[in-house]
Amino acid sequence: MKARRLNVWAENWRESVVSLGAPGARVLAFIALGERFLLDVSLSMATGSMSSAVLLVLACLLQRRVVTTEGHHGTNRHVFYAVHLDGGIRAARVLAVRHGLEFIQQVGSLKGIYTLRDSRGRSDRATFEKRLSTVPGVHWVQRQHSHYREKRVPVTRKGHITPHSSQRRESETCRQLEENKSDQFLTFNDPLWPMQWELFAQGEYNSSGFDLNVMPVWNNNITGNGVVVSIIDDGLDYTNKDLKKNFEALASADLCASHGVSPDPMPIQDEENSHGTRCAGEVAMEANNSYCGVGIAFNARIGGIRLLVGHVTDAMEATSLTFNNHFIDIYVCSWGPRDDGAEMDGPHSLTVQALRLGTEKGRGGKGSIFVWAAGNGGMLHDHCGADGYVNSIYSIAIGAATQTGEPTYFGEACPGVMAVTLTGAGVGGPLPLITVTSIGEGCVTHFPGTSSAAPIAAGILALVLEVNPKLTWRDVQHLIANTAKIPDPKEHGWNINAAGYHVHHRYGFGLLDAGLMVQQAAHFNTVAPQRKCMQEVPLHTNRGLSPGGGVSVNILSEACHGRANEINTLEHVQVRVNIRAVCRGDLSVSLESPGGTVSLLLDTRPNDASTSGLENWTLMTVHCWGEQPRGLWTLRVTDHKGTVRSCMRPSEEKTAGAVLSVTLILYGTYHPHRTTHKGTLQSIVSMGLHHPIPYRVYQRDRYPPLDLIEWVYQMERDRKVRSADIIIPPRPKMRKLPGNVVVDRNGQIPSRTLQSHRVNVERRSSATSSHAAVKELHETVTDGVE
Repeated sequence: MKARRLNVWAENWRESVVSLGAPGARVLAFIALGERFLLDVSLSMATGSMSSAVLLVLACLLQRRVVTTEGHHGTNRHVFYAVHLDGGIRAARVLAVRHGLEFIQQVGSLKGIYTLRDSRGRSDRATFEKRLSTVPGVHWVQRQHSHYREKRVPVTRKGHITPHSSQRRESETCRQLEENKSDQFLTFNDPLWPMQWELFAQGEYNSSGFDLNVMPVWNNNITGNGVVVSIIDDGLDYTNKDLKKNFEALASADLCASHGVSPDPMPIQDEENSHGTRCAGEVAMEANNSYCGVGIAFNARIGGIRLLVGHVTDAMEATSLTFNNHFIDIYVCSWGPRDDGAEMDGPHSLTVQALRLGTEKGRGGKGSIFVWAAGNGGMLHDHCGADGYVNSIYSIAIGAATQTGEPTYFGEACPGVMAVTLTGAGVGGPLPLITVTSIGEGCVTHFPGTSSAAPIAAGILALVLEVNPKLTWRDVQHLIANTAKIPDPKEHGWNINAAGYHVHHRYGFGLLDAGLMVQQAAHFNTVAPQRKCMQEVPLHTNRGLSPGGGVSVNILSEACHGRANEINTLEHVQVRVNIRAVCRGDLSVSLESPGGTVSLLLDTRPNDASTSGLENWTLMTVHCWGEQPRGLWTLRVTDHKGTVRSCMRPSEEKTAGAVLSVTLILYGTYHPHRTTHKGTLQSIVSMGLHHPIPYRVYQRDRYPPLDLIEWVYQMERDRKVRSADIIIPPRPKMRKLPGNVVVDRNGQIPSRTLQSHRVNVERRSSATSSHAAVKELHETVTDGVE
């Protein structure tokens, strides 16, 4: 066993040294030195003369790998290329040297794809790029272009940071809790905890009675322990009193350094760069430290990947989304294209590969969890169908609801939204917005937007993964679909799809309920393998779009019937389209399923005067979840002339555009004994179960009766999960060792604990503190490890 571990460490040593980018002779010498040291270590282990503490330190050092990307600071002075070639790092280095380029690094975990850097002084760049792409072994060369990604904070009053010294208050709520102590409610000494109504509505902050039902989970000692969450944002202040205990260096990096990646995600210390720290606080603020508030998963490990500092590139995004994906469980992305109602953008090719790779290889093959903010462009009539990150099947798009369950004024609607969390509506309401720690010595009580909604969802998912770490990325999405609740039955637009799921373009499947999700996750059976069925739709001739008119494309689908990828139970549905338009914002695109469910894939946008149309654009819906896909699908493209006033369309124009191509992409599973039911709906999917419907509701009704939605709402409200309803299967018993290290019943240190312990070594600079760290590690090893 020891020899096997040394072999792993040696391989990590080689890869780490090679990635440093030193000249070849020094690299080989450094590798040889490391291997000689490992040999000495193995001999010492055999004789028992090697200190266990030194071995542990060595293991930790070798676990850390250097990952380098271009950093936005160099894009003005240099040209960066992503190159896909055979032969590995050595071949990439040779290619760089022979063509006068500088080798930077592999792009994240994308195999065979590397970043090379060139100065901007080269004359005939087009010829150079063509010559580079024809080198034997090179598959393609892609010049990297910078683009802007916006943090999902709506326009509101400027955040006011309250100094910690003035935060403590003798709250009426605290006194009420002291008078009404119960084993059902935990209390915390964090001064702003009573204001966190979204987690536990109490006292003066209980005007709505709405919360995310976290308390029953905490009462079962489920706090995110062992789960690693990383915030991809503008950095993370790991010195913050509420975050430093849970900070995880292995889930952190700075991708914006001038000369490659730095392991230090510390942001610029100003209000503008506090976004990532606030997102991290929502997830993992320390509990009972008499400071600020409490994180949803207050024992989870939290990291930060610094990306959003100026413009970014496709390779930078791809690197961030695959960074240490064997170690990080959940990535939180509270950003995306501009929410101006005019931009249409999403993940570019490398980032698309990174998302797919993360779900295939991340978390040991169970798949990384990507939580994305759905967007804040509601005031500008934006639609998240124009956001390619929301349209990805690999992301979990999260919207926001107010303290009364209504949609927020800033939220965007589209059928790619999976669920919502509570964030409050705006400043001046009866309740504060999200209360969270911030950079430096301060807290805020008004962190708004889907920026705050996505980390809340990630915190809930951290609780879910603690209970059942075997869940795959698709299991998590099924849990959301099965358990999300209707927060406001009177909000127009609720629909019951043909499989019995309630869906809404603003809410997705509904509001997340932490207690219900954890209860269901504890005994969740992994879903069947995903299948994919693509169908290119023959149009014969271009479908011309008349001004103010529409085009319908009928798609008769067999869902790959009789083939190995046959699907009879849907998950995601995508439509890839090429549509020419004289005014893109005047267009709407909808899709009707064989079961009658209508998804508004893209709505009109009054600020989008682009003439580019939709070029190879992929739209997505989750509203057909669980439905049978065989039958007639109908895609409708409509021109709403006059929506975008700045388009200045003439009255005599003869065409508004044309539908050039359509591809239907179905994702789902196959259940051998599933029967197709038509006619009236038989049951509703709610709280993880099928409930017989007491009304006659036909599948093809555009909207179900309001009393049916009200019935579902009342049932979900009345059957709220409580502490005793959560039955957790036996988990390995852990015991504490010195240095906050846990050891299982077999006397083994879990790998994550071993890796994260290195933070305490890295952060200490003086010889005295380093000696103390080694001594602490030695005590840990001798106390509980072989």
